[in-house]
Amino acid sequence: MKRSKLLTIIAVIIFVIYIFPILWMFLSAFKTDLEIITQKFFPSHLNLENYSYILEQSGILRWLFNSAFISLTSTLGALVVTVFASFSLGRLKFKGNTVLFYITLAGVMIPLQAIMIPRYLLLRDLNLLNTYWGLIIPYMVNPMFVLIVSQFFKGIPKEFEEAARIDGANDFFILFRIMVPLARPSLIAIAVFSFVSSWNDFLWPLIVMSDSSMYTLPIGLATFYGSYSMKYGVTMAGNVIAALPIFIFFLIFQEQLIQGLTAGGLKE
Repeated sequence: MKRSKLLTIIAVIIFVIYIFPILWMFLSAFKTDLEIITQKFFPSHLNLENYSYILEQSGILRWLFNSAFISLTSTLGALVVTVFASFSLGRLKFKGNTVLFYITLAGVMIPLQAIMIPRYLLLRDLNLLNTYWGLIIPYMVNPMFVLIVSQFFKGIPKEFEEAARIDGANDFFILFRIMVPLARPSLIAIAVFSFVSSWNDFLWPLIVMSDSSMYTLPIGLATFYGSYSMKYGVTMAGNVIAALPIFIFFLIFQEQLIQGLTAGGLKE
């Protein structure tokens, strides 16, 4: 009983530590710069000038569209690529399967910075710089997603597949009518991670995009903040707008995300 109370207290303390900066950011979006400088926690009144300023003076609506289109498209593409690659790696038996598993595992260990220059040169040769596809295609392939889902596929009892093959089912039927529905929590988990990582990514869009109309939200907000003298309230309002879709995404899929993260262990 005492241990349970202690864990509850620790959990509450950690929650407060994590939620305080978010709450401060949200409240500061309604404050004047003077209230922020004087460290008033609550705004004196509901001030929407910060939001109206950033909507009128920046291209935030265009940046929102760019981020939403790139994130949603790349997430759908990542799901398609991951499903087929994971099924091949996790359920199909062929020569070199184990080698491919370790190659995929090695891909997780290679940092993005190590392949950034070759990736940039490849996109340049394909004339994909400063285009949506220059961001979408790299986001569609993630070795970690393949490992997560392939391990989930490996954990599905073989009796389901054997019964389907006795009835004359082919690989496509088994994949989309048996494997994918059973792996739904895992797929939702990687969809959330894919969406969040592409939405928040700063470095790769900064390298690929040079036209301001093609900026994603993180790049657009960074250039907007740097073009004017520091307006703290406007900065907080822009951060709230950028973070809101992520909050909504997590709230909708939080249960499936937890299920996907706790499903299966890594095995060869």
